[in-house]
Amino acid sequence: MLRGINTAASGMIALQRKQNALTNNLANVETPGFKQDASPLRSFPEMLLERINQTEGTGRAPKIGTLSMGVYNQETLPQFSQGSLESTNMPFDVAINDQALAPVTSNDKTIQPAAFFAVQTADGSIQFTRNGRFAVNGNGQLTTSAGDLVLGKNGRPIMNSELSSGDLSIQANGEIIIHPNNPAQARTIGSLGVVIVNNPNQLIKKDNGLYELKGAGLAMLQQTLPAGVQLQHKMIEQSNVDTSQTITDMMANIRLYEANQKVLQAYDKTLEQLSTIGRV
Repeated sequence: MLRGINTAASGMIALQRKQNALTNNLANVETPGFKQDASPLRSFPEMLLERINQTEGTGRAPKIGTLSMGVYNQETLPQFSQGSLESTNMPFDVAINDQALAPVTSNDKTIQPAAFFAVQTADGSIQFTRNGRFAVNGNGQLTTSAGDLVLGKNGRPIMNSELSSGDLSIQANGEIIIHPNNPAQARTIGSLGVVIVNNPNQLIKKDNGLYELKGAGLAMLQQTLPAGVQLQHKMIEQSNVDTSQTITDMMANIRLYEANQKVLQAYDKTLEQLSTIGRV
């Protein structure tokens, strides 16, 4: 009976964690470049039961069968599928389109790589993001909406005193041209730093839509964008959250949680009755 209580309780804990992930996905439907998290449930290793005090002449207890010990939610896994691109007509908005990026094979598994912008956070670390809603700070530096510095392909922050004017064009290969409609003043001031991560599942999710890859940094910056990757100026990548599917999953999750709750209540009533019998 106590094993049944543990199994139901583990199910409730796992479902609560999955509900948290689904809720976070839904809350970030409007966050540019957000990648939804999958929260798979896994079963604990099964136990092999044996009958005690009975060896059947073999010296070993006969096997009865296996017993499942419930489920657990170990991790959340970002899903790096391409989000839809939306035109914003904002001068500092830029989206990554990497749908045509060729897959790679690793350990007999086919993996879809993903492209990211490279940024430098306040502590000096190099991290990656898909959120291309950029701005310009008071120092003329191109930044993310959270204030992190956007890096160029040379590994240095992109900076120019004329950036704040908003009179610029970002090419498909990442080059930034200021005053593009004025031949006398037009010039390239830098190029957006883009990294290609062959196995995005190795990324560690951080705050503000950032990702980190241990041991990676400036060496991953692409000097030339590979085939299948383009940057779209004055567009933004929407989150890849499927709203209707997420709401459906949340409702199903709640029903499963309630089912486990009823199992616990049934065990609780049974234990209460046993306690009453013991007192009699």
